[in-house]
Amino acid sequence: MEWYTIVIAVALGLLLGWMMTQRNKRKPEAVHIISKEDFFNNMRKGQLIDVRKAKEFEADRIKGARHFAATQLIGKYPKIRKDKSVYMYCQNERKSKKLANKMSGKGYTAIYVLEGGFKAVQK
Repeated sequence: MEWYTIVIAVALGLLLGWMMTQRNKRKPEAVHIISKEDFFNNMRKGQLIDVRKAKEFEADRIKGARHFAATQLIGKYPKIRKDKSVYMYCQNERKSKKLANKMSGKGYTAIYVLEGGFKAVQK
């Protein structure tokens, strides 16, 4: 067996192991999908975040919400406090649920996602 095949096998093994540990850092128990009523009753207790496109945010939003792009939430220096709960919504729940799962891996412990997204508010 050539030395470079051993090096490649070891490198692939390390990469696979690292990927598995990163996936396990996420804490699904930190993410909660809540109804529109629960969301509106409790959103003032934490940080209200809108993760829709900037154009959608400017057109219509929930009063008191701050707009953040996805990269701002999970980047190196997030502007969201980890010690306060996060109430998050997007247009249809998918984007906010995905971001909430990523944020749970970054140490956020209480993330509440609006069930159905902003579309549920507009009904």
